[in-house]
Amino acid sequence: MKDLIIVGAGGFGREALTLAKTLNSIEPRWNIKGFLSDIPDTLDGIKCSHSIIGTIVDWQPSENEVFVMGISSPAGKEKVANVLKPKGAVFETLIHPYALISENVEIGEGCVIAGRSSIGTCTVLGDFVHLAGSMVGEDAVIGDYSTVTGYANITNAHLGKRVFVGSHAVILNKRKIGDDAYICAGSIVFNNVKPGIKVFGNPAKRFDL
Repeated sequence: MKDLIIVGAGGFGREALTLAKTLNSIEPRWNIKGFLSDIPDTLDGIKCSHSIIGTIVDWQPSENEVFVMGISSPAGKEKVANVLKPKGAVFETLIHPYALISENVEIGEGCVIAGRSSIGTCTVLGDFVHLAGSMVGEDAVIGDYSTVTGYANITNAHLGKRVFVGSHAVILNKRKIGDDAYICAGSIVFNNVKPGIKVFGNPAKRFDL
């Protein structure tokens, strides 16, 4: 049985821990060791069944270890993967038993698919994509390191790498969302979004703080 380590001890990391424990309760798969975090006080004052066992930057993966990406920030996920994967780290993909996965779906390494998520047929998810209770329609493409949060709805759109989609956002048919775009919560995306742009509203428009 492999040892499982969750990378990141924030809110999403603790949700990933809950998912791993759920999957273990159905069929024992791993010995869950704990978290890696470069912020040592992340769990201070928080009730959690597992602790931080080391830092991301200093950890040396062993052959018996596998990892779960417990970071929601798209850029943060890529940064961490680029630290650990050259050292030989292998990341598991976790899929909640209550997620609905259609036929002919491609799911990459290191993805986390939470409960209440649904993925339509012929959809492609890149590596380290997180779906947190969201709906993805048929023929969609979601690029590496992207995060789609709760109750978002993506039809057959094409999302680039490191895209963040906020809660309750909707991206309509055949829209193209560029790399590093940020779709704010509750936005309705009728038009294509250029790389690196943050949009907000209905219809979604460029939003600069």
